[in-house]
Amino acid sequence: MTEKGPTVAAGRIQLVGESSAVSRLELFLDLIFVFGFITVSDLAAANLTVESLLHGVVLLVLLWSCWMSYAWLGNAVRVDRGIMPVVIFALAAVILVIGVTLQEAFADKPGGLRGPLLLVVCYLVVRCGALLVATLAVWRDPAVRRVRLRAWWPALAAAPLLLAAGLLPVDGFGAGGEAREWIRFALVLAAIVVEYVGAWLIGMVWWRLRSVKHWTERFQLIILVAFGEIIISAGTGQGVGSATPVSWGVLGGTVLSMLLVGVLWWTYFDIARFSAEDALEHASGLARARLARDAYAYVHLPMIVGLTLLSVGLKHTFNGVAFQSVRSESALGLFALYGGVALYLLALIAFERRAMGIWGRGPIVGLVLVLVLAPVAALAPVVVELGLLAAAVVSLVLLDRTVFRVRHRSLHRKIQPVTERSSGVTPKELFLDLVFVYAFIQVTELMTARPGWRGLAEGLAVLALLYWAWCSYAWLGSAFRTENAVARLLLLAAAASILVIAVAVPVTFADLPGGLRGPLVFVTCYGVVRALNLAAFWMFARNDRVFRGQLVRLAVPAAVALALLYAAASVPQPPADPEAFAAVRAGLWATAIVVDLGSGYLLNARHWPVRSAEHWADRFGLLILVALGGAIISTGASVSNRAVSAPMVVATVLGLVVVAMLWWAYFDVDATAGQRGVQSLQDGRRSRLALEAYTYTHLPMIIGVVLVALGLRRTVAEIERVAGPVGWSMSHLALYGGVIVFLLGDKTFWWRIQHRVRGRRVVALVTLAVLLGVATTVSRLASLALLAAVLSAFTLAEAVGTRHVRRAVHDPLVSESSAPHRR
Repeated sequence: MTEKGPTVAAGRIQLVGESSAVSRLELFLDLIFVFGFITVSDLAAANLTVESLLHGVVLLVLLWSCWMSYAWLGNAVRVDRGIMPVVIFALAAVILVIGVTLQEAFADKPGGLRGPLLLVVCYLVVRCGALLVATLAVWRDPAVRRVRLRAWWPALAAAPLLLAAGLLPVDGFGAGGEAREWIRFALVLAAIVVEYVGAWLIGMVWWRLRSVKHWTERFQLIILVAFGEIIISAGTGQGVGSATPVSWGVLGGTVLSMLLVGVLWWTYFDIARFSAEDALEHASGLARARLARDAYAYVHLPMIVGLTLLSVGLKHTFNGVAFQSVRSESALGLFALYGGVALYLLALIAFERRAMGIWGRGPIVGLVLVLVLAPVAALAPVVVELGLLAAAVVSLVLLDRTVFRVRHRSLHRKIQPVTERSSGVTPKELFLDLVFVYAFIQVTELMTARPGWRGLAEGLAVLALLYWAWCSYAWLGSAFRTENAVARLLLLAAAASILVIAVAVPVTFADLPGGLRGPLVFVTCYGVVRALNLAAFWMFARNDRVFRGQLVRLAVPAAVALALLYAAASVPQPPADPEAFAAVRAGLWATAIVVDLGSGYLLNARHWPVRSAEHWADRFGLLILVALGGAIISTGASVSNRAVSAPMVVATVLGLVVVAMLWWAYFDVDATAGQRGVQSLQDGRRSRLALEAYTYTHLPMIIGVVLVALGLRRTVAEIERVAGPVGWSMSHLALYGGVIVFLLGDKTFWWRIQHRVRGRRVVALVTLAVLLGVATTVSRLASLALLAAVLSAFTLAEAVGTRHVRRAVHDPLVSESSAPHRR
């Protein structure tokens, strides 16, 4: 996301400009918070009690305070310039440790570090780190410095309470330590109250909103993160694994979950987010700061809590095979489901009232319906309970399109200038990417559950098809830009199909008894995803002869590939010898992948417009971020339900260093250089460069990140369980091999853009290839540390050696005159 506003230097820290956008480094930071949100919902859903819900809400508020610190910091200083990336990466490691230690926030597990104390210390480091940077940025201005120092008071006042909670003695609180847990909970809750009351008392004189665009976009993204966490929870709660078949209950639960999540997403991103941004732009001074605080910093918190409660409810509802039964949900499960949606809608009403000055009729009616239907749902089976909730939220959209259509259209006309200014990746595209986060995680799960080369090959085959499906929607967004209801419905249907694919990934190659045929479920949903994409193309291009020709060039290879996949899925697996026709199935799959991926060269590049280089580059950059987020989540998941120990913490931090260095390799210079390269060309040459430099070279980068995720998941999990040298284990090969594949893909991307080779990258690849063999003689922790150290050293050398290139690519880009067609 490109910086378009001026910056003002403050020492080695730069202040943001009025039109600054959210940086990719902040998006990377958000991916770590995704893991924290998932951990909270997992803890609450694992043993759903009143106590677990209360603990979950308090932990969520702590995470929100950490996130808010950096949302505010990013609105004050450029976190991707100067020394700040190093600072942010260091603090990101601390935030990841917070996510790992959340499971011991109130009850310390025996056999490891003191989890509560480690959590408190990391929390204080994160909070004070943001305050320190913000203070140093204005240190040369005594008047502003004195005002900024007031922001320290709430955090410093809460610190003694938090430290007291972490330092509570292990013994002396009776059997089981329940009293100690409640005392710790009370101290943390008191610290939160002190922070929020203190922030309210000191007022807004210490802060002003520098960039409305950055502030609103930051909160839109965290709402999307919360929706992504729900999607992951809805998928993981289905209970589908390598030994569990896909049933009609699983399919029904997946579709209903996506319908529920999609409509709630619609309620925020249809009008509310644009109207609030418009209101902030028209406010100024202290009024703007108060509006930003009330409508965003305060009101968005209950939104996040409500969405997390919904995540807990979905995960609990679909636990195991619960959805297939006719039983009713427990009272707490019902509360999490219906109470989460009700709290979200209540916060949405407050958001619209504070920002827009209106009472949202649709959300009010939806809230009433949710509250009225809750007692009825308590007596109904789980499937009816979820169906009633989905029907209640769907009514919001239907009412806006029917009963309230006059007012709804009037509000749309009012925000039209704001929507037309938006030229980057749209919220619906980001929403689709969040489903792919879970799909990539499931590919890692498939390769983890089926160790060996065969499992690796199967995972990469699924990944290639998922990537190509994603590319087809990236092409659609590059040619046409639309936010109408039909386009959103098509995208939600595609997202539901991808979610079903992700749920079915572990059984894509296994025909298990007792359910639907996993291979047929995968292929059918893949066909639906491609058909929906072609239908969207036809809807937009049916009156354009040139685009109709392009549509045929897309449809024919897709149909051939789909026929081959259906043939592979139909090959029998005899119970006596399931591997009898394995070679036939593998051949059909390989041919289908070649046909599908090769279809890009059938397109006529002269008539395939990439109308916005910024949109195109951001689209693929966000996919890289999605894959990196999956690697972070996989790393954190490998240490869940284990006592926090020093080797675990060190391994988790080293894993983050590896992921961060991959992020730096792509986003420091290459991503912006690629955007400039596409922007510098026109017509067919631009489209050909976009196809070859992005569509094809980014696939090995995605494969590399998924392999790194697999390697980190196994390596971190084995740090304490498996002693001795790492050897030529799959975890070692996946980790080092994934890094090498990623860097090779990035090097090919750079060569296609710049037509030259960087010597440092070649040296790095050769060094890593040598270390692949050398590191087999050391322990897993030492092997991971060696990889992190080598990557960090080469990153530092490249950062120093390419300073002139970095300055050139960070110059403001010239705005493009052409954006994707709006239909």
